[in-house]
Amino acid sequence: RVHDNYPHLLAEMFGYCLAAAHLNLPHHVAHGFMVSDVGSGGEGWKLVDDIPKDVVCDGPPKHKLPHVLHYCQRYMLGKWFIGKYRLRKDFISCESPLLMEPPPNIVNKNHQIAPDGTYLTFKSPHAPKRNAFMLCMLIPKLNQAAEFFKQHHCEGKTANFNKSYIFHRSIDD
Repeated sequence: RVHDNYPHLLAEMFGYCLAAAHLNLPHHVAHGFMVSDVGSGGEGWKLVDDIPKDVVCDGPPKHKLPHVLHYCQRYMLGKWFIGKYRLRKDFISCESPLLMEPPPNIVNKNHQIAPDGTYLTFKSPHAPKRNAFMLCMLIPKLNQAAEFFKQHHCEGKTANFNKSYIFHRSIDD
């Protein structure tokens, strides 16, 4: 019924809230469970901010991290970019190359260059590290998913494991 009256993106969330209120379902509020928008407060960014800058892209974490990376934003640092609406539609295929993975020192950049060429300097001191964290966590995980598909569904030489796909013509600033 909620969807009939509110057929938008968050209809399921409103339906859950109405049902929980109707049933007096007790809840416990968890803070820091998820990160999404690098400029938002109230998310788990403090956990990322506490990671030393020089190890934010070191792979498997040795620090406390948020449980969920909510991949609903775009993330940029220098020309490094990831955005779900800009990802190739055939990314999970035999022929598509994997995403080029950012270097560990990406966190040292303090600007963004969008695929359309728009140049922005960060205003928040936290933005470079947060964007680096998301780029360094999301891109390898997307590649792992594509690699799994290629290993299980592509025959011989048709699988493209080349980590060369970027969203710009070149990665140089």
